[in-house]
Amino acid sequence: MSKTKGLQQRIVGKIRQAVGEIVGDQDLHDDGKAQAERGRDEQDQPSELNPLTKLKQLT
Repeated sequence: MSKTKGLQQRIVGKIRQAVGEIVGDQDLHDDGKAQAERGRDEQDQPSELNPLTKLKQLT
């Protein structure tokens, strides 16, 4: 489920980033960029449901 949440954060972050760029709000742009990066980090974490993912990262 964290991969889905991570994807959602990436999408929302990218939208906020684009809206901030369009309206000229640098804070909104930066917040969106940070949120997208957090989503990417969360997506890259191994899933608790699939133990083989953790094994793949160890090798």
